[in-house]
Amino acid sequence: MSTLKKILLLALFSITLMGCNDPESAAAEASQLRAEQHPDRTYVGEHNYYIMESSGDIEFANKKDLKVMYQDFPRYFVEKAKEWPKEDLNDASSYDLPRFQFAWANSSSKDEYESGLKIWSMKTDGTDLRLVTDATIGFAAIRTLTRSPNNRYVAWAGTGGQKGVYDLKTGKVSDMHKFTSPLDMFWSEDSRYLYFDDAINSYARWDSETGEISEVNFQIRTTTANFNGKRMTVLDFGVLVVDANSNEEINWIGVDRSLSMDERSLDVTSIDPEGRYAWGSNPSFGFFFDIEKGTVKQMTTDYTPAQILGKDAHFSALNSFAKVRIVDRVGDRVWSWRAFYYGALSGDAILYNGLANNGLWFKEGK
Repeated sequence: MSTLKKILLLALFSITLMGCNDPESAAAEASQLRAEQHPDRTYVGEHNYYIMESSGDIEFANKKDLKVMYQDFPRYFVEKAKEWPKEDLNDASSYDLPRFQFAWANSSSKDEYESGLKIWSMKTDGTDLRLVTDATIGFAAIRTLTRSPNNRYVAWAGTGGQKGVYDLKTGKVSDMHKFTSPLDMFWSEDSRYLYFDDAINSYARWDSETGEISEVNFQIRTTTANFNGKRMTVLDFGVLVVDANSNEEINWIGVDRSLSMDERSLDVTSIDPEGRYAWGSNPSFGFFFDIEKGTVKQMTTDYTPAQILGKDAHFSALNSFAKVRIVDRVGDRVWSWRAFYYGALSGDAILYNGLANNGLWFKEGK
């Protein structure tokens, strides 16, 4: 055999060996094998995947009859959160629908990271699950979540009143642990200030530009909407509308004062992103507030509770996400599905980016 042929054969043999040891080739082969073994799974990274499952039945006791919708939604199996895509402010495709945000420990394993509470988000149609931040690992529970109107800042409060803010743009975490219960908070319309209660009957605001914390002299409630220079807040017995700059009262929309305290008290509350509508209920009554008109409708039956309220009150949801339950309040339709196979949720989910897609929670045709 000629020397040239020997060199060519050795080169070909070396290339073949390199191909066998190439990590990218090995990963591609493993991915192909998984796809062949589990054709119903869509893998995200090596250890995570989702499957598509149909939504199912749901009942609201003594409430309005709704048409149950059957539609496929993703069900997520996340074993390694570090492999999962993070929410990215520069990815416009993530913000073409309103989004839910929630605290979820994605695994029940003994791994401290995977079993720790992290903040996640997904579109209102169940797609595009994203890891927002893992800065909440170590918290025993998350009680309150909120997102700034520009989507950049996520704030949370845990048990014991521990509070923090995560900046999606810079990755910076602002720690406000020195402040204690209660746990209410909301954002200014321009996303600069986070308002929160730092003690009983003591209220403050955090400046996202300077990091400074200063006192304010008005009551803080999470069920608040800042829009067009007005601040609309759902309180114990009604909705207060004030000028966001002067704090002067513009309107008070209260429930019927002839009711007893228990019948008047709003135990479950929500408000739409523009502050046009609000919901309140207790075991006896449901109350629907048309803030723009200054009216309230009192109901005993034939209504659907709304713990999360979308734009124009078109869509609503129950905020416990062990099972996602969405209601089209205009079309009298309901969807119910399980988004997560395992793990544990903490606290309540919230809505943000609520004005996207004109506030509609599904793309056209759904």
